[in-house]
Amino acid sequence: MALLQTTIDDDVKARADAVFARSGLTSAMAVRVMVTQVANTGVSPFDGLFSTPAGRAFSEEVRVAMLREEAKECGLLPDDSFDATTMPDDVLSMLGVTAEQVAL
Repeated sequence: MALLQTTIDDDVKARADAVFARSGLTSAMAVRVMVTQVANTGVSPFDGLFSTPAGRAFSEEVRVAMLREEAKECGLLPDDSFDATTMPDDVLSMLGVTAEQVAL
């Protein structure tokens, strides 16, 4: 038996969980069903998705974004995220507020 693991944004997973729940599935069950169906039929829901010029451009954008995120996870690129309990001064300035006004 093989194990598939992935990291996904909490919000994305929560929204997907809600969609799958309408069919009585969990996200793990839905992935298992999809992978089994692909293996059994030899057809992927992604077949042809990137064959149009627009699809190829989208595919390249996705590929670059995925590589960038992997590089951040591996420490090859700096992680541009910030502590969620603080807001950067440039964002506060852009919003025209101070940290005291937003009560961080």
